[in-house]
Amino acid sequence: MATTEMESGSSDSRSEQGTADPDSKYPLKVLYCGVCSLPTEYCEYMPEPAKCRQWLEKNFPDVFARMTVANAPKQEPGTGDAPPAGEEEEKKKQKRGGRGQIKQKKKTVPQKVTIAKIPRAKKKYVTRVCGLATFDIDLKEAQRFFAQKFSCGASVTAEDEIIIQGDFTDDIIDVIQEKWPEVDDDSIDDLGEVKK
Repeated sequence: MATTEMESGSSDSRSEQGTADPDSKYPLKVLYCGVCSLPTEYCEYMPEPAKCRQWLEKNFPDVFARMTVANAPKQEPGTGDAPPAGEEEEKKKQKRGGRGQIKQKKKTVPQKVTIAKIPRAKKKYVTRVCGLATFDIDLKEAQRFFAQKFSCGASVTAEDEIIIQGDFTDDIIDVIQEKWPEVDDDSIDDLGEVKK
């Protein structure tokens, strides 16, 4: 990307803007970053300020030197070497898009799939399948597959639980082994009828 310098302001608009810096010469020349396309003083607020800093250092070393001297953090004497500012800042700032990075917990749960039939009302049942996530099976995909295969409603209710409307405990073991061969017969437990 190429840099762009724009002239902004005129003698009429100077009185409207106020006098922020009496030493400024109008029209102002603004240096735009080639990475984020904002004025260089706003690069630190972008998702990847280290890339902007590298670009500025490579293309405009004199402006980079002025900015780093003005924004240098004060260090106490005798603290030793500090990590580079880019790495420290990237650790602190989160990426765009809301929540910061969520660390996934490693599951040490044994790889078991449990199937249970739960009574609902009178002679109606739901089938609960737990443990498919321990085999790294996408629960949303499994839920859609069960709903289509058995022509019924199915939903993911907990982090590792699928509820299928109807009593399919007899058929579901064969269907799971057919669709996902990594789930062997020994790792499937049929709990029978269980109360909620």
